[in-house]
Amino acid sequence: MVHACTRDCYDTCIFNDTHKPLDIFPFNGFTCSRGIADLKRNSLNRIDNVYIEGKPNSIDKALDLIVKEIRKRKKEEILHVDYDGNQGLLTWYFPARLWNVIGAASTDYSICSSEGHEAIKLHYRNSIGALPEDFPKYDSFVIWGSELVFSFIHGWNLIKDKYKVTIDVRISETAKRSNKYYIVKPGSDAYLAIGIMKKLFERNWADLSLLDDPEELREYVFSFKDEEIEEATGLDSSKINELAEMYHYRRPLTIIGFALGRSINGGDAISLISLIHALIGMKKGFFYANSQGLGIDFRYLRGLHKYSPSRIVGMAEVGKEVEEGRITFMFVWNSNPLHSLPMSDRIYEAVKEGRLFLVVHDPYWSETTKIANVVLPAPTYLEKEDVVYSYWHNYLVYNKPILPKRGFTEVELMRVLAVKLEIDDDVISEDEWLAIGKATGVNVTELKTKGFVKLLPKYPEGKVRVKPLPDKLKKPNGNIIVFSSHPNYTNSQFKEIYGDKKGIVYNSEFEGIGYLSTNYGKVKVMFKRDASIPRGVFFIHKSFLFDLEGKPINSIIGFSKGKYGNTPIINIDYVETIKA
Repeated sequence: MVHACTRDCYDTCIFNDTHKPLDIFPFNGFTCSRGIADLKRNSLNRIDNVYIEGKPNSIDKALDLIVKEIRKRKKEEILHVDYDGNQGLLTWYFPARLWNVIGAASTDYSICSSEGHEAIKLHYRNSIGALPEDFPKYDSFVIWGSELVFSFIHGWNLIKDKYKVTIDVRISETAKRSNKYYIVKPGSDAYLAIGIMKKLFERNWADLSLLDDPEELREYVFSFKDEEIEEATGLDSSKINELAEMYHYRRPLTIIGFALGRSINGGDAISLISLIHALIGMKKGFFYANSQGLGIDFRYLRGLHKYSPSRIVGMAEVGKEVEEGRITFMFVWNSNPLHSLPMSDRIYEAVKEGRLFLVVHDPYWSETTKIANVVLPAPTYLEKEDVVYSYWHNYLVYNKPILPKRGFTEVELMRVLAVKLEIDDDVISEDEWLAIGKATGVNVTELKTKGFVKLLPKYPEGKVRVKPLPDKLKKPNGNIIVFSSHPNYTNSQFKEIYGDKKGIVYNSEFEGIGYLSTNYGKVKVMFKRDASIPRGVFFIHKSFLFDLEGKPINSIIGFSKGKYGNTPIINIDYVETIKA
């Protein structure tokens, strides 16, 4: 039997029952430093008991307290926060049914990739792009805003010997290993995409057959002067022309990074980058994330076919709503909001002051579980049944546990809470395996027997829509924070194995202890000089989002969000530095 790594990661490796990666395409018998460490990590830093206000207690008392706190509140004040700490359908999606039946508030699930999904769908009706089988068909690649060598190791393995160009705001490790790289000013990727398309039109290299209104696109890109594009990007016209030549002659696959969606003009950039391929007659010439084109009915799994949240709270605004007292009860699973959400120090302060009642269901003692009023132990993916999908390949995997279960699964906890709340509803009582079958269209018996099956990708038909096009682009003006992946961590996970390096900020100017400051406050950090970082860019690994005093670095980010998928704009451009 098999199981799959459930990390928030493109690769979603499949392992055998001794935790060895399968030697099939595209996993090819190897995994990353996190996958290797999972067996060791599984016994470290575990939550092995129920805790109320930091003291061990019984599950009955904890559930009674949770129910009491829920009943004290309006449903609009109750928020469930869940995300992609585990990509299992029975871990992430199905347990949300309880909260949707209650009518609690829900987040908009916008923290990571939603901006790019919505931006690409404007033109292509779906965001699905190249599958792993498509990668070997290309002899060249553009890697745009992605630290591919760390965050997407099997994708990198398929292209490492091909011709590669990287576009980024710093000389990343991916850039260093590419044949050529272009360093652009932060937030200027939309301008660069416009510049490339303008050159394609100018040199009569455009193939207009895929576009529904090519003249609209031509008129739009020619409304930008060359001088404006050069000033915005920091690239002269000859460099932009080189990229246009590559797209025309080499017809590369473009790998679009999630980081772009968290940046200024991010949704516009992803939208316009995807249009480059339509302009040269390549409808499937990019890869962003394929999860929304695999035919999985995530809404059904969450019970949204019958119930709806009382309201939607943007993930950019959770901290603000907690601070304003609009959220007074928070149930967290499968995520670490104190680490990940903007303005998360507001969550910490509200719990400390008794304005927010926080319940966390988690296998590990994360930053969020450590401050919770009630902590409930959960099993890891190595200890429970689940069904796992990927946002790169199209395997659906039946996850067979290989270790004894510790704690309560998310489905078990959902149902026992429903009993305590005296909720009797078929959405909650529906057999989870029947729900999996309905949501995926897969024969569950076959899935369990074989271990994994392939889903049929669903590509929309029709011409690529040119409109809408961005009506106004911002030109960043100031120091900017940039976040990216570290090879040994998946966001806040794996600190038990590889350590916790707090508050390190790489830059070109400062060395030593100092502060990053915005209108929302300041954080104490250790500056380290790095010649690969351009002036005005402050680079932080997204696995270490706490400062030297334990304060969340995201506390200085603010509430800005993208205009398509509401993704929080983490890479902000109004940062000041103060040397200690």
